[in-house]
Amino acid sequence: MSSDKHEFADFLSKEIKGYIDALSLRFRRHKKNATDVPASDTLKNTFEHEIKPKLDLIEQQRDSFNSEFEKRNRLLNFKVFPAVVMIVLLVVALGGDGSFFSTLIFAFCIGTSWAYKPALDYIHFYKRNVMPILVKMYGEFSYSLTSEIKKDEIKKLAISPSFDHIETEDSIVGELDNIGFQFCELKLERSGNNGRHTMFKGCMVKLTMPFDFNSHTIVQQDRGKVANWLTKDPKATQKVELENNYFEQAFEVFSTDQVLARYILTPVMMEQILALYTMFMHKAGAQSFECEFIDNTAIFLISYKANLIEPAWISQSAYDIDALPLIEQELELLTSISKQLNLDLMAARKVSSAQMAVNQ
Repeated sequence: MSSDKHEFADFLSKEIKGYIDALSLRFRRHKKNATDVPASDTLKNTFEHEIKPKLDLIEQQRDSFNSEFEKRNRLLNFKVFPAVVMIVLLVVALGGDGSFFSTLIFAFCIGTSWAYKPALDYIHFYKRNVMPILVKMYGEFSYSLTSEIKKDEIKKLAISPSFDHIETEDSIVGELDNIGFQFCELKLERSGNNGRHTMFKGCMVKLTMPFDFNSHTIVQQDRGKVANWLTKDPKATQKVELENNYFEQAFEVFSTDQVLARYILTPVMMEQILALYTMFMHKAGAQSFECEFIDNTAIFLISYKANLIEPAWISQSAYDIDALPLIEQELELLTSISKQLNLDLMAARKVSSAQMAVNQ
């Protein structure tokens, strides 16, 4: 009996979250239109030979979801909302107080969630069928709608904000050239007297390297001298001076080892990080960009408001290649950083080992 109650509670929780997500879709949907970034030849080939054969089913489902979406919106906009408005105005006219206007807000939230649920269901259906194919263009990757990353794993990071609730979306996991790759979108919240407050919304990229960095290095947004010192990890006490002026203007670097920090942040690596930062600024309105190198992992936390991995809106045909998400450009840049990080650090270690051999 307790197992049944637990399963029902999980089901109810997922359903409620689904309708809340559908409500949020009402306000973010216009931000994801067809991209002006041209599709690469690899993407066109993948679309033609692997994605296109599935599009008949996807287009049928899109048409079904879209019909239901339009029907619900017509019902909501031309019958339900007008009826609620008339009832509230009538109650107020008969002497009711203004508190009845809160009914309008409540009806809007419930009605919009119900009306937009088919659109959310289509997005999930599209992702489950297309994204696993698309991510394999870049390596041995798998895709799922949510991530299995644990709250404690995020909490232990020096660049993580204080939070007690985590939501994940769009998980990509795999391996590229012996580098473990993990990407997911995150929403971190902290409970307070007035409910939950969003502490972070954006994505995490975690690279697991085949070697240890042997240091703890933090690259954080330049917030000014006082704020930089207060927000850095207490163990990474050494400020690292670098030769890239543009990088120095954007970031502050602290580490437990000056020499190893420079092995990590080579000139090419700094250019890659700046390019990634610029891309997220333009494409997602990035508000902060920070990374941490510890043990054998490199973790990037990038804060932004938009949703990056989204198909086109439900009214647009699934056959249109422009309907594919911007993940092609995003993954290309992310994977190039993982490759460069691996090659640069391995090269540095080989030079160091060779010099030690000569000295002996």
